[in-house]
Amino acid sequence: MSNKRVKSVSFNITNPQEKAFLDRLEHEKIEFSRYVKELIFEDMQRRNAPLKIVKRSASGGIKIVVGK
Repeated sequence: MSNKRVKSVSFNITNPQEKAFLDRLEHEKIEFSRYVKELIFEDMQRRNAPLKIVKRSASGGIKIVVGK
């Protein structure tokens, strides 16, 4: 039994944005699996980051930043 699980991602090459994704990956020779894992990790870090109150206004309003 393998210790790996494969998850597929499909791209519609008639969709300009999705085609641009593929073109960038190919042009910059980005290893797809590693890239996706890094994106997932960054997203997990951002979602798990605590809320930060950055600024309180004199009128009582606050600015909150989620993540970084």
